[in-house]
Amino acid sequence: MRWIRIISLLLLLFPFFSCERDGFDITLNLGPYGENVETRRVLLLYEAGFNSLSGDISSNIATLKEGWLPGKDRNDNVVLVLSHLRKGGFMVDTSPVMVRLSRTRGIVVTDTLKVWPAGTSLANAEMVNEVFNWVRDEFPAAGYGAVLSSHATGWLPEGYFSNPEKYDKKDRGKNSIIWSAPQRRTFGQEYYNAGKDDEEIEIHDLAAAIPYHLDYILFDACLMATVEVAWQLKDVCSYLAASPCEIPAAGMDYSCLVEPLLGGETPDLEGVCRAYFARYENDGTYGATISMIDCGALQGLADVCRPLFERYRSEIRTLSGGNVQVYDRLMGKKDYYAFFDLKDMLREAGALESELAAVQEALDAVLVYEAHTAKFISIPLKRCCGLAVYLPARPDYPFEPWHGTRVLDSLYHENVAWNQATRLVEFPL
Repeated sequence: MRWIRIISLLLLLFPFFSCERDGFDITLNLGPYGENVETRRVLLLYEAGFNSLSGDISSNIATLKEGWLPGKDRNDNVVLVLSHLRKGGFMVDTSPVMVRLSRTRGIVVTDTLKVWPAGTSLANAEMVNEVFNWVRDEFPAAGYGAVLSSHATGWLPEGYFSNPEKYDKKDRGKNSIIWSAPQRRTFGQEYYNAGKDDEEIEIHDLAAAIPYHLDYILFDACLMATVEVAWQLKDVCSYLAASPCEIPAAGMDYSCLVEPLLGGETPDLEGVCRAYFARYENDGTYGATISMIDCGALQGLADVCRPLFERYRSEIRTLSGGNVQVYDRLMGKKDYYAFFDLKDMLREAGALESELAAVQEALDAVLVYEAHTAKFISIPLKRCCGLAVYLPARPDYPFEPWHGTRVLDSLYHENVAWNQATRLVEFPL
């Protein structure tokens, strides 16, 4: 009878000790009193590449396999790659695929964990939410981080970067108050309808779609180191790494991406930023900008900026925008600029040295790491604080490529959370 009881007890406990589903381990790590005690960390690479970056993203994934990878034991850290890539042209629907990468006895192992239906887009908030929930359910962990790779346009509305006239009339005058496209600040771009249409994720929706706190987010995407993006994501992640300029299509250095994030006791996001900058520091074609942001320090920056935005409201709107450090190149075929240096905007508006010193002190708390080359492609980088910001429209709304527009002012005032905190754009003017 005693042996029967022992065997019965072991059979009851067995499900808690081991479980294999779809070829990968999802066992919970039970502590001495049965509580869930996880030690492993998970890195998710969210590669929305059903666009012109497909070939570069495919190469990045191949390079990832050449670098350091964790093992596949129960408590080993986990590398997950969700990719949606083209095969041929845009007219051929493909399936997003989730794989786990690991290294066993020196051999890279690629386990396919989940395949979504052909034609599924990664560039929408519903998919982001589904994927992140799936990751947490299948891989309970002590911490999570994400690399988000695709096209991106900071806080700008969907489609504005490539086609400003979709929103603003050619004269960008007082009558340009109607826009025909959705009001969006975007990350991610994927095509559908045989390449005739595309969709992007609003930054607000992206933030709301991530269902739990992340240790870090790394944007391998253009123009995401704006104070507007950072503020929107400040409650979603502890640290954010991004570029205020564009990022070359080849992207981050994927050969040394995983080890800094998963190989030590804590994620070394700064090490990844330094490796990226080193890759392009002496590149005569591109150059680079990169910023690592401590999201917990952003409130201090907002507290400094709000009274300065109020004090210099008129000066900000009438300053010579061409004198302010700009981070973006020409948008589409028009001379439209939208990403300016935060500190340099205030300098050009006439802020006192003592006020600029207070801004710099707040920036020093926010920016764990910031680096930029002397130029990025055609843009001289002379006065870079590491964070971009919107430059509001001039009061009379003339054609002015170095200022915003009435349309963007309205959007910014109503929909950008950073504006709720600092009132950079205020109505009535």
